[in-house]
Amino acid sequence: MNVFVSEYLCSGASELSRADASLLTEGAAMLDAVISDLLAIPDCNVMTCVQEQLPTYVSQFKRWDQEQRLQVKRVRDPEEERDYFDQACRHANCVWIIAPEFDQILYSRTERAIRLGARVIGPDSGAIKLTADKWRLFQFLNASSLATIPTSLIESESSTPTCDLPCVIKHRFGAGGLGLSYLTQLADWREKLTQIQKNRSDYIVQPFISGTMLSTVVLITPDRRELFPIGEQQICWSPGFQYQGGSIPAELDVDVIQSVQQLLEHVCDVLPGLAGYVGFDLLLPEVDPTAPLIVEINPRLTTSYTGYRQLTADNLAARIVNLETEYPCIRWEADRNVQFRPDGSILLNPVRF
Repeated sequence: MNVFVSEYLCSGASELSRADASLLTEGAAMLDAVISDLLAIPDCNVMTCVQEQLPTYVSQFKRWDQEQRLQVKRVRDPEEERDYFDQACRHANCVWIIAPEFDQILYSRTERAIRLGARVIGPDSGAIKLTADKWRLFQFLNASSLATIPTSLIESESSTPTCDLPCVIKHRFGAGGLGLSYLTQLADWREKLTQIQKNRSDYIVQPFISGTMLSTVVLITPDRRELFPIGEQQICWSPGFQYQGGSIPAELDVDVIQSVQQLLEHVCDVLPGLAGYVGFDLLLPEVDPTAPLIVEINPRLTTSYTGYRQLTADNLAARIVNLETEYPCIRWEADRNVQFRPDGSILLNPVRF
């Protein structure tokens, strides 16, 4: 089996990764984890594409060069990456695209691979397009009676927000906290509106709800769904917003876990096109932790993969690229807790409960 793994931030297609080293580090951590797991599959050959400068940032690159079943294409610019992307999509048995949703990057790269005849791992392009747009996703979830955070589209200048302060402004098509602002005063609101004046309709506003931020994954195959252990996200709100990684599993009561499971089953029942590894961000409101809210749906690999793979001896990548194959349920380590940071660094601890 030949697998082409395209991690957008490392691939050379993105100018963004050159401007923000932290994004490149996060992308490299996911790429290295996926490549390591794919090469652990017998008879699996892997192709990937990286920008020429990547060895400067990623120490694992030297080890990659020693893997006989790994073909690494180094490119100088986005045009060269595009040519290789097209070539690899035509020759691979399956294509694994890891890319952010903003600017329709994940959607457009998925569509391009499909047009080239590739079998693309993950949700279909319709599900990607819906979940990438936070405003459309809110409308869908609300119409489907799925619990989520009340959301309004910012369409015109207003001296006051449409919800109580503090509130959160997000880019409709943001990912990983990009374009997110946490506002506590009216002066902050007015300043933010001035900053986004030209493209105000690309932003949404939500009330800030105190509670615990969670994330988890559902592995969706044609025959079943497997809910991964639920993790707690580490987020700093002062000043602003900063994602600091997470811890798996979270310390949760049984009734809370059941509420999350029921909510995710409902989402997967009604949202068409979900497949493979799908990430979910949730909020447990402080006033009622048994009433979880959906924050976002990520139709792609998430940073938490670097943590989940440490909690099982089973090869998660093998299941993701072979969705049609029947595997036994994933065997999770019950006596360990993993903490992961955005850069992919891991700390394993004995379980605390």
